[in-house]
Amino acid sequence: MKTIMKPWTYCLAAAGLLCLSAGLFAAGAAQAFDLALAKKLAAKAGEHAVKNGWKISIAVVNSEGNLVYFERADGAFPGSIEAAIEKAKSANAYRRPTKVFSDSVKQGNTGIVTLKNVVAVEGGLPIVLEGLHAGAIGISGARAAEDEACAQAALN
Repeated sequence: MKTIMKPWTYCLAAAGLLCLSAGLFAAGAAQAFDLALAKKLAAKAGEHAVKNGWKISIAVVNSEGNLVYFERADGAFPGSIEAAIEKAKSANAYRRPTKVFSDSVKQGNTGIVTLKNVVAVEGGLPIVLEGLHAGAIGISGARAAEDEACAQAALN
C-alpha cells in the first residue's frame, strides 16, 4: 500500500520546523543573558550614577520578568527598591521604555496606567540581544530622566 502525505501534513511539518528554529534563536539570546551580563549592565548603570552623584537602585529582569540581579547604592532611598524592580518589569512586559507610558500620560492618555504592569515613569528599558528581547533594566533613585540616562548608559 502506498502512503501519500496530504498537503496539510506538509504545512504542519513546516510550522513545526519554523517553531523549532524560532525557539533555538530565542534560546541563543536567552543563554547569552545570564547573571554575569546582568551584573555588567548594573555596573555600567552604577558607574554612570556615581559619576553624576546619584544614589540609585538597579533591577535587571529576564524575558520572563523574573528578577536576575538587584543592587542598591548606599544612601538610595528605600522606595527606589520596588520602583526599580517595577520599572524593569514594565519595560519587559511591554518590550518598550517606560518613558513611552510617561509620555502617553503627559499627552492626556491617563487610562494607560490602569493596565497591569504599566509604570508611567522613566527609567525602565528593554534589553535586546542579537535582535531578540532578552529582559529589561529598571533604575530608580534619581530624577526620572536621570534614571533613564543610567539605564541607557548600561545598554550602551
